[in-house]
Amino acid sequence: MSSVEQVRRLIEHRGRHRVISLYLDLDPERFATPPARASQIRSLLDGAARDVDAIDGLAHEDKLALREDVKRIDSFLSSPEAPFKGARSLALFCSSRDDLFEVVQLTRPVPARVVIEAAPYVEPMIAAVERRRWLVALVNRRSARLLTGYPEQLRERERVDGSVHGQHDQGGWSQANYERSVEKDAMDHLRTVAETVNRRWRRERFDRVAVGGPHEVVARFEELLADEVRSRLAPTNVDVDLGSATEAQVRSQVEQIVLEDERRDERESLDRLDGAVGTGNRGAAGLSDTLDVLNERRVQTLLLSPGFDGEAWRCPGCGLLTVQAGSRCPADGAELQRVEHLREAVVEAAVSQDAEVLVIRHHPEREPREGIAALLRF
Repeated sequence: MSSVEQVRRLIEHRGRHRVISLYLDLDPERFATPPARASQIRSLLDGAARDVDAIDGLAHEDKLALREDVKRIDSFLSSPEAPFKGARSLALFCSSRDDLFEVVQLTRPVPARVVIEAAPYVEPMIAAVERRRWLVALVNRRSARLLTGYPEQLRERERVDGSVHGQHDQGGWSQANYERSVEKDAMDHLRTVAETVNRRWRRERFDRVAVGGPHEVVARFEELLADEVRSRLAPTNVDVDLGSATEAQVRSQVEQIVLEDERRDERESLDRLDGAVGTGNRGAAGLSDTLDVLNERRVQTLLLSPGFDGEAWRCPGCGLLTVQAGSRCPADGAELQRVEHLREAVVEAAVSQDAEVLVIRHHPEREPREGIAALLRF
């Protein structure tokens, strides 16, 4: 199950009892060693225990169950089963009374925190699971290397070695024929690599593709890729030596391309938003208008400033969100409840309608009004 599918399933979880949502930061610069992790875990769980004791109006059985859940989390994170390796952070959700215990490895560090609410707290997961999976093809006339994964976790999966002959040094017809043979071998090799990339794309559905190699070879190779693969090509090539580059060097190059890619996508989304809101078509900005289109399930991309939050109310039955306090739901007449975590609520609403969530990181000067906006499907 993909991380995005896990987020959606967690959003749909509606048990009868409270859930402990714990986020553990595994940033290698700060928490690479077991003692550093253990200190963070201890601090989080001590805070969780205090939070449980501070909950007012909780049934005795529920409070006992939450205390046991804290112990269960402690035992798991202290065991060899805890999946620290390869993760930049962990998200853990536990509610024994609702038979929920789920751990998700995340590819980006997220701030450590514990939230105890009626439903899993998934908002910190969104930026991590929205990371794009990349396929990187390094090609020359004789060989190729294919690497796949998230940018910071790229691994070489396959090598393709062609049978291109060396250059012939004899003149006359023999040389001309040989050179044609060399060119044919090179093109056959590039076709084989392109077919391999196309097959992997169809099977694994990567988000983006980056290519590296000599300029003239890359140009020929890209022409051989399937249309759907070419449409996902990064505009910048990977500048490494195919034969000697380590995986770490490739990752470093790709992370720079990813940063450029994110900046460009963010800028294009903000440009679209300016045009859409300005004409009153296919865009909404500000809290009230954005909640309206979320309720109507028209959102294609939800845009948020990093610090977005606010005050709103939600229908416990249909989930409608509104800024109108003290009113009843216009759909079912239920009494509206104040939203404790509005950022979480709008992210849940967006993900539940398959919308992308874009946090404005690279163009803070263009953050939308009230920190929230949306591009619409219709």
